[in-house]
Amino acid sequence: MKTILMKFASRACDLANLQPVVALFLGAALLAVFLTAFFQKQKPSDLNPSLLWRIYQQSNRFTWAAVLVLFLAGTVTLLRGYLGQTVTAFLRNHGRITEANYNAVQTIWGAEQVQGELSPELFWEEEITERIESEDLTIPAILRKKTVRHTVASNPFIAAHHEMTLKQNPRKKGSALYGGYETTCRFDWHLQNPSDRALQANLKFPLPADRAMYDALTAKLDGKDVLPQVQLKEGALILPLTLAPRQILNYKIAFKSRGMSFWYFQVKEAREIRDFSLTMILPDLPKSKLNYPEGCMTPTEIKPTNDNLGSILNYDLDHAISSKGMGISLPTLPQPGETTRAVLQNVEAGWMLFFAVLILTLTLTFESLSHAVLVSVLFGAATAFAYGLLGDFSDLLFEFWGTAAIILLPAFVFLAWLLTRVVKRRTGKLLAAQLFLYGILYPALAGLDGARETLYFNLCTLVLLGFVTWLLTKKYSVSRKADEIITAPPTPA
Repeated sequence: MKTILMKFASRACDLANLQPVVALFLGAALLAVFLTAFFQKQKPSDLNPSLLWRIYQQSNRFTWAAVLVLFLAGTVTLLRGYLGQTVTAFLRNHGRITEANYNAVQTIWGAEQVQGELSPELFWEEEITERIESEDLTIPAILRKKTVRHTVASNPFIAAHHEMTLKQNPRKKGSALYGGYETTCRFDWHLQNPSDRALQANLKFPLPADRAMYDALTAKLDGKDVLPQVQLKEGALILPLTLAPRQILNYKIAFKSRGMSFWYFQVKEAREIRDFSLTMILPDLPKSKLNYPEGCMTPTEIKPTNDNLGSILNYDLDHAISSKGMGISLPTLPQPGETTRAVLQNVEAGWMLFFAVLILTLTLTFESLSHAVLVSVLFGAATAFAYGLLGDFSDLLFEFWGTAAIILLPAFVFLAWLLTRVVKRRTGKLLAAQLFLYGILYPALAGLDGARETLYFNLCTLVLLGFVTWLLTKKYSVSRKADEIITAPPTPA
């Protein structure tokens, strides 16, 4: 018994920490049940002046009230656990993003791409002769030739004009979708030998990702194909060549690739950026869905595509110095069963609000407390099972909206009709309306409009408080009239 009480206390503390308002309403409902059971009126035959008999009656009423409260608390715990399992089971098979699956998709499809700018290495070599003298004068000096490399630090860039087209191509792994894309990149540089002498050059173009796939690769120097001369070293394409004094050259690289999550371009070397432009064509990303990686500058200009379904980002720089990048992050993808998941995650709070108001209403309106507790448990279990059917049939009946129309809504209509039959007059109709408010309207609004979830919850609590206040006022008014009739003096003949 002690273990059970400790578990109930632990669950109550967890609920109070996570949802204090819901815990308050449930606690008030359970307190109403306890007080009603403990202070219920005695039958005239049970009245006995004996002290032992009174103690026996009080202990019986206390035990009976405690049993009812524990039964309701156990029901709340079990059905809350059932709702949690329903949500967990649905999430396990719908849109469960894991790091392992993300890494697997990266291995198969391609990783995030961070593209660096062309890095030219300019130098000229000179052969010099070293004379090494010996301490022994009888030994002749040794002459040794060696090659010394002189690096040119001047900026060879005249202009750079790049274009990148990115199309989304989501990839599925397990039960979730991961943001993937395909790119078509074209890079164009105009460079000049900044020296009046011939120089050696290594044009190093870093590839944006390790172990990625690059298709339709081309490399042209002044219109001629130089791909056979390009070397692949340390994740970069290196083109060695000789530059004549003040020679101007045009170097172009193009390829198709694919990656995930984001694409990023950065001029990493500390230099003056001259006549630079980067055009990013995003045919399926409108302006409202644009998002940039951390550390990126905003585009110089954003234009819609011709069909208004995408965006064109232009970055224009001239005589600039900046280490900020330029790029795009893919938006969060809608996962399979996203609507059902969002609604199910808000079901628990709405269900507990309805269960609390159901217990309070039936306790205050039913003459038999045991019947009130039993009916509350039955209605609470029925609504919880309706949510379970929503998760089970979501994939079979046109996802959330189809399942809600075919299963959830008819089930709640039937339960609302039963409530109007069980609880008479206006009270039953108001209670049935709250079944729809807490059971369908609140989870749907909070799930589909997560930014205002707190607003919808607070409005529901205000409705609940207003209904309970009206119910208590009505109960007090009826009790006072009954007392006045009983205490009124008899009318003289």
